Amino acid sequence: MEILGQAFGKTLKALRRERGLSQAELASRLGSTQRHLSFLETGRARPSRYMIQRIERELALPVARAQVLYEIAGFASPYRCRAEDSPDVLDALELIDNRLLANWPFPAFVLDKRWTILRMNAPAQLFLTGFADGGNEPVNMFRIFASETFRERVLNWEEAAPIFAARLFRQAAEDPEMAGILEEVRESGFLDGLDEIYREETPVFVPVELLGPGGERLRLTSLLGQLASVQDAVIEGMTIELMVPMDSATESILYAFRDMASPKAAE
Repeated sequence: MEILGQAFGKTLKALRRERGLSQAELASRLGSTQRHLSFLETGRARPSRYMIQRIERELALPVARAQVLYEIAGFASPYRCRAEDSPDVLDALELIDNRLLANWPFPAFVLDKRWTILRMNAPAQLFLTGFADGGNEPVNMFRIFASETFRERVLNWEEAAPIFAARLFRQAAEDPEMAGILEEVRESGFLDGLDEIYREETPVFVPVELLGPGGERLRLTSLLGQLASVQDAVIEGMTIELMVPMDSATESILYAFRDMASPKAAE
């Protein structure tokens, strides 16, 4: 029990520091005292289930981190630990695919926490032509970003590359496997020279300007989102990426992708 208390205390202290809170500030938000919080952090006191619920709410913990907090405190987590291929997770993926991706007129993807593509709509399959052709391995969006093929087709590489790198750094900070991909990317030279890029003014958007599969000039950004009210760590770790055209010419080209990918076009 003492070991559990110490593990919980270290985790709680790390969470508090991540949020930039003092013991007194967090204790006030939890309706407790600094003395009791200090006891929790040093393992001299064990938390109640109610206290963990308060911590989860006040620190807005994602499901995966809340699960860990319950478990190291010696409680059963209220959240089920589902496998990525469990029927519930697959049903949720089908829901996203059928209700969202299928109705988005432009390329759209569902990515797992390591940015492997789990689902994509028909325009997305056309969009990735030349980037991810052949082979039976799952397609990883970061590996596409870091590929020479992608780099050659990005027309504003100096402006766009720091955006891709920032996404990779954020993900690598939270996942050991992504940290491994980051090291591969470093060795490939993808990050070379990025520190030397200087902008006098940062625009509202930094669109990616690239050549499409047929040599079309595209200006794009994307919306990154997740489903609200998710109560599952696997689904919570998924990201929905919706491509957004930045001008009318790109919009027309992406609509053409949709039309080419439609069932009627295949007849």
